[in-house]
Amino acid sequence: MAALTPLSQLSSGNPTYESLYRQVDPGNTGKVGAADAAQFLKKSGLSDSTLGQIWDLSDPERKGYLDKKGFFTALRLVASAQGGSDVSLNSLSQNTPIPKLRDTGSPSLNITTSVSDSNWIVKPEDKAKYDGIFESLCPIGGMLSGDKVKPILMNSNLPLDVLGKVNVCITL
Repeated sequence: MAALTPLSQLSSGNPTYESLYRQVDPGNTGKVGAADAAQFLKKSGLSDSTLGQIWDLSDPERKGYLDKKGFFTALRLVASAQGGSDVSLNSLSQNTPIPKLRDTGSPSLNITTSVSDSNWIVKPEDKAKYDGIFESLCPIGGMLSGDKVKPILMNSNLPLDVLGKVNVCITL
């Protein structure tokens, strides 16, 4: 069933799955080694035997690594196990939340079922300011070229955490 399940269904359309994958495959090699995957999945708090079952279902061809589909499968199975369901391919078709992963050394991995974080809320007055900056750059079709945006971002006196909140579409 995992072979037939589309990647978009495995991720439930949630960008958090992509973000988690980029953390374990930062070089975009298309492979997450067994040791790296195991270390990452242990952050779920599940038993080694349960994680072994998850690995077997996520790497059915015994390649010794997980590709993106295998990693997403593992994440879905982790979430299913955390929710008290059986670890099986049948659980891939169930609606599951994002798996809960803990890592005290990396705040970006403290993922819970709620991905909303009050640190990323943009105040209405800040949004108005950013919208004004965006509009002053004369977007075409709601987008700005990299040439228009780069000087603003490079010379901005905005703190980095505020720059991370600016939602600007850039076309190169």
